[in-house]
Amino acid sequence: MDNNHFSNCDQEPIHLCGQIQHFGCLILFDASQNCIAWSENFAEIGLREQSIFLGQTLIGFIDSLAIQHKIDLNQILNDHTDSFKHRYVADIYLQQIPYYLSIYPFDNKIYVEIEQHRSQSHQFKNTFFYAKHINESKDIWKALAENIFTVTSYDRVMIYKFAESGDGQVIAEHVVGGLEPLLGYRYPEFDIPKQARSLYTKIFARVTPDVDASPSPIWGIESEKLDLSMTAIRSMSPIHLQYLRNSQVKASGSFSIIINGKLWGLVACQNRLPKYIDLAQRHLSIFIVQYAVNSFLANKHIEENNFKLKAKSIDFDIRQNLFTKKDVYKVISALTSSLMDILQADGIAFKYLDRWHIVGHTPDKKSLLNLDNHFSKSISDQLFWQSDFRERQDEIGTVFPFPGIAGIDLENKLDFKIYFFRKEVKVEETWAGAPEKQLIYDPTKLINFPSPRTSFNAWKKIVEGTAPKWREREINFLKSLSITIQEACLKKIFEIQALNEKLIEINNMLETFSYTLSHDLKNPLAALQMTAQMIRDRPGLSQEFLGKAGKNMMEAIQLMNSMLDKTVDFARTKSYEFEYETVYPERFIENIIDDCRIRFNVLNLQFEKGKIPPVDGEKTLVYQLFLNLLGNAIKYSSNKTNPIIGIDSRMEDNYVVYKIWDNGIGMSAQETERIFEIFHRLPNAMQFDGSGIGLSIVKRIVDRLNAKITVESKLNQGTIFHIYFPIKN
Repeated sequence: MDNNHFSNCDQEPIHLCGQIQHFGCLILFDASQNCIAWSENFAEIGLREQSIFLGQTLIGFIDSLAIQHKIDLNQILNDHTDSFKHRYVADIYLQQIPYYLSIYPFDNKIYVEIEQHRSQSHQFKNTFFYAKHINESKDIWKALAENIFTVTSYDRVMIYKFAESGDGQVIAEHVVGGLEPLLGYRYPEFDIPKQARSLYTKIFARVTPDVDASPSPIWGIESEKLDLSMTAIRSMSPIHLQYLRNSQVKASGSFSIIINGKLWGLVACQNRLPKYIDLAQRHLSIFIVQYAVNSFLANKHIEENNFKLKAKSIDFDIRQNLFTKKDVYKVISALTSSLMDILQADGIAFKYLDRWHIVGHTPDKKSLLNLDNHFSKSISDQLFWQSDFRERQDEIGTVFPFPGIAGIDLENKLDFKIYFFRKEVKVEETWAGAPEKQLIYDPTKLINFPSPRTSFNAWKKIVEGTAPKWREREINFLKSLSITIQEACLKKIFEIQALNEKLIEINNMLETFSYTLSHDLKNPLAALQMTAQMIRDRPGLSQEFLGKAGKNMMEAIQLMNSMLDKTVDFARTKSYEFEYETVYPERFIENIIDDCRIRFNVLNLQFEKGKIPPVDGEKTLVYQLFLNLLGNAIKYSSNKTNPIIGIDSRMEDNYVVYKIWDNGIGMSAQETERIFEIFHRLPNAMQFDGSGIGLSIVKRIVDRLNAKITVESKLNQGTIFHIYFPIKN
């Protein structure tokens, strides 16, 4: 192969090596199913010489193997999915020796691999044990290393995780035979070059049974035209083989840890003596690795959900409290412990209207003021975060002991600013040899390549001046916190403005009413005055006249009392009280059902509709009540094969009683006691989207309408709600 155009080993296409390892045989066919290449060692594994030749057809080759069971080549070759995951594997016998036959299409060719069957059957009967071991272990990666050891018996099994920088670290390990543990050791990026990492995302298992075994060349096709990316028995790079020898091992294996489509890490295995791991063992190892990945992602999902619940709780507390008479300073002061906990901060400091509130481990007041002045001048964004601020201590003119800083700056809008601090964490990194890349020039290939490292002795390095990095979810929480504070404060401002406008309106109304009252009181007061003067100045008035005068005076006094009572009642009015009206739920029930069918994708929903009489209430509240109850019924029965919900009613004493039921997930008797608590979610409802607020809203509406609600439910059988609407006389 001509390598003159490669200036660095990182660019060398190791997948075009033109060789395979000694433990298997490779035969290639073109798109027309004619043989175009084969490995030199085909006769060593029991294939007859006459079975392989240029132009031999794939069908003819398969027939020459005398396989007992039929192979459907059309189905194999027409499968356009990922050829590695869906390659065809069969057990065959050559000269009464068991072999694996693998067939897969790739790169417009058909690849056939043959390798000997050598694994022990008991290893494949314990899949439940492997899963159970991972499920019950506190450390998934440690359990994975132990499982892979059980399957392969390698002397050392390491779980190797890649960092964002490209370097890697051993995060779990299982070793036998007195080998020196490498747990925690770091390895530089160039130990696994980028083209090797790329191949690990295509084929998930690679083994080297013997670093000193001679590879077998491939005949019949130029090596640069032969892409061996998907070939399990591809020959290893000479540099990699020397690297293994320098590590004092004779055999190795690796299994890719793929998370969200990216190479997260490797299960790296080593053995002091030559060791063969056959195809079945490799496939079982890949399965176990994927099971561990799924368990890791499930735990991570639970952790993320718990974080979101904490974030929602804090968000609710802020909004609820800021909408009352409490100001921002009091609300945030009461929540500092919760904020520090969710952001894993050592200290917090915030400023509102030039008042500082400081909790936990923070800079002293002078340093804090210098920091605040520095950020005011240098940062224009509302959000900021970094983990190495100590490196910039000259910018604020003082030694700053907290390299981890995150904050929200709303000074221009609300005169509010908040800082979170993290202490420095000194980390002692242990490297497997000094991470220094030494290049060697190869005059035959005209390339520079990294010299295989000869020393793996522990090399320690102290990393200072940094704090734990802010996670993406923590940054997202900061963004959400900023929005919550702004929205809540702005809404509070708008509410105050609205209250001021209402107060002005009430004052104007009172002024107008007072003017009218004083004007209207003049008439009864004048009548009282005239009658009193007449009685005083005209003695000897008749009893008839005195009786009529007294009646007029009493009527005037009653009118004045009524007018004064209305004035007092008006002045005492502080909130709007809705007037009860007749509400007809039937007018919107069908719309709610139709909307929820589409929203929750329950097109086969069976809706049983009974009597839907009118009720006394306020139509917006009644609509919201039915929307929450019917929406929940449809959502939590959506995973049923035949989802059913229904609504009906009856008259009972002085109530119109509505019944809403479903055949959904239901709940236990213990859970029904807490169902109306805000943010409370059922353990069996985590697969459904929701926040745990809907039923708390239902309870508030029911209380507002002076109604009652009860719930009956059985786990996995369904739920029934009864709502008692009082009948107004």
